[in-house]
Amino acid sequence: MNRAEKVEAVQQIGERFGRAAIAIATDYRGLNVAEITELRRLVREADGEFLVAKNTLARLAIRDSDAAGIEPLLVGPTGLAFGFSDVVAVTKAIAQFAKDHEALEIKGAVFDGQALSQADVTRLAAMPGRDELRAKLLALLTTPATMLVRVLSAPAQQMAQVLDARRRQLEEQG
Repeated sequence: MNRAEKVEAVQQIGERFGRAAIAIATDYRGLNVAEITELRRLVREADGEFLVAKNTLARLAIRDSDAAGIEPLLVGPTGLAFGFSDVVAVTKAIAQFAKDHEALEIKGAVFDGQALSQADVTRLAAMPGRDELRAKLLALLTTPATMLVRVLSAPAQQMAQVLDARRRQLEEQG
């Protein structure tokens, strides 16, 4: 890799760190090409990107940035997973893949300028994702309206039941 290519690579890595809400450092030793391809696909589906980067280039890219907290994790073979929109979705994808493939080890992450340990990343992966939170919020918002409709319709329903009972009573008598 010549100097111009290195400068370009540093800029690309720095751009990814700048756009990403979270960057997760992993050790990918032991994964074959097919498994890394599968990992990249899973991360991409979660609106992220998985990149194998040279540690020296990554260190240069994060120098004097909010992502500098990840620098101690840039040791040995390092794969970086960047999450651009839904932090939890990317974290879940990495954590699930690590659970299914013991060769992938989560080293830690940087999230909003804060360094996260492996345990922190695992806890983050256990949180509900954006879609799940939206569904829960929608349920919370619709519950009062549903309850109001039930309360308002109860007297009419009760009146209909009374009239029906009276109708049956008259039929039995007459």
